[in-house]
Amino acid sequence: MGKTKEMLNDFQLSQEEIDNELYVRGDEDFQYEQWKNSPEYVDFVNSQIALATPKYSQVDVDNAVSIAFKSLVVTSEEVGIDVYEKLFRQHLYENLPK
Repeated sequence: MGKTKEMLNDFQLSQEEIDNELYVRGDEDFQYEQWKNSPEYVDFVNSQIALATPKYSQVDVDNAVSIAFKSLVVTSEEVGIDVYEKLFRQHLYENLPK
């Protein structure tokens, strides 16, 4: 409690500002708890898990990279690294399983 008191004294907050901050913090905690118990929270967590779940196996990616490199008939020196990257990406995505 002493550290909190020192922190509040350092900020020179009025009693009204302190009360308001504590009220808002409690309201935010309540709203967060309500959100954690809602269907929207479950949907959010599931969408985050889906983003982190691999869509392709290591074999699929290795095959697509190999085919993409074989498909390119130009070098990065001829067309520039940006164009080469776009061409490689195009061939890579074409060769990943649907």
